[in-house]
Amino acid sequence: MKSIASNKSASRLAFRLIVALVASIALLPRELWVQQEAQGQDLGRTRQRLQELQSQIGQLDNQLSQLRKRRQGVLVELQGITLRTSKARAQAEAARLNLEQTQRELRALNKRKTDIHRELDLLKVSLRRQARRLKALGPLGTLSFFPSYADVESFLVRSRYLEWWRNNETRNLRKAVALHTELTERETEITAAEAIYSKVGAEMASLQETLRANERRLREYLDSIQQDEQLKKGLQAELKEESVLLERMLAALISKSRAEDAYQTAVPFHSLAGRLKHPVEGALAEGFGVQTHPRFGTKTMNTGLLIAAEGGTPVRAVADGRVVMAEAYQSYGLMVIIDHGDSYYTLYTYLRAISVQKGQAVRSGETLGYVGDTPDGSRLGFEIRRQTTPEDPQKWLASKYVKR
Repeated sequence: MKSIASNKSASRLAFRLIVALVASIALLPRELWVQQEAQGQDLGRTRQRLQELQSQIGQLDNQLSQLRKRRQGVLVELQGITLRTSKARAQAEAARLNLEQTQRELRALNKRKTDIHRELDLLKVSLRRQARRLKALGPLGTLSFFPSYADVESFLVRSRYLEWWRNNETRNLRKAVALHTELTERETEITAAEAIYSKVGAEMASLQETLRANERRLREYLDSIQQDEQLKKGLQAELKEESVLLERMLAALISKSRAEDAYQTAVPFHSLAGRLKHPVEGALAEGFGVQTHPRFGTKTMNTGLLIAAEGGTPVRAVADGRVVMAEAYQSYGLMVIIDHGDSYYTLYTYLRAISVQKGQAVRSGETLGYVGDTPDGSRLGFEIRRQTTPEDPQKWLASKYVKR
């Protein structure tokens, strides 16, 4: 009977311990889990952004390389300064993100170091108790309790408890040794992370100074064009020449597309007139037709729209189609051309980066690239052409862009 009562008592105790454990887990601060999840998401976004910046820097390097092969002139010089400024901006942002990532790692390492110290302090208290209990048991250990028990069963129960207690304290001792080892490793990592943090911080400061220098150079060159009539005339002549080159390139693309069977779509592009969504949200910087440049006063024929939008904003296809070009071209920068069938093409110019490839089929709304930089700020060039003839994109859009 005594054995049954003892088992029931042990079962009740075990049940209470399980309930207490479950309750303690349930009461863990929800904010902690949310914070950890948010940190993981931030780290993922940072890594993705760093990859995008590396791709962008690579594409800018490629444009700068192509620029060296072109005939020198006002437009080439201006584009070169703009590209170098864009590269410096991307490098400065990448350095900033690396610095923030290293800072987060340092915070996590220092927090873990603090947690290890806390765990070690608790284990030291537990191990001191163990030493005092072992001293109280005396040299005979468990056997010293035998004369004080009325029967062997009580002695065995007590012995099993002591055995569990000793095993638990042995585990604690091993855990303390492991924590000391981890503490040494974390301190080494903290030292290395602090060195990286210092190095990246210096690099970021240097890159920001380079960016400021490039921005000053760009402003100075724009001012020189504004004040020098010869530079203005040279710029206007080069823009006209590039417009002619674009017409020829489009003609060659269209001819090639016909030879290889042009893209066919279930919905004819001409039926989408007045229904197209914006390729990017923004404001109208320059409209279709003859435009006077607000800074230089030069007049040019704009074959599409220039849309002012925040740099890096995704640029989306306005309709289904197939990519027939996705690369840098002259002063238009990175450019994507989509064949929509029905002899219609859309052009997306001055992109910061391209996310599609030649020959790829795209759906309406799919990201093609990101808004890039021009001497006048972040802009997207958007054109609609029937064969090589430009049409006013505003007439095709469901809602017109407006100037702000």
